Amino acid sequence: YFTEEPAFKEISMGMSGDYPVAIDEGSTMVRLGTVIFGER
Repeated sequence: YFTEEPAFKEISMGMSGDYPVAIDEGSTMVRLGTVIFGER
């Protein structure tokens, strides 16, 4: 984790099933496909 490096400004972790935890842990980008579009 490179907090001073501009190229590493996003922290992508978490998906529809665990996005609250990912946000609590500092994620700045979360994948929410199932929440928006439903199960496949």
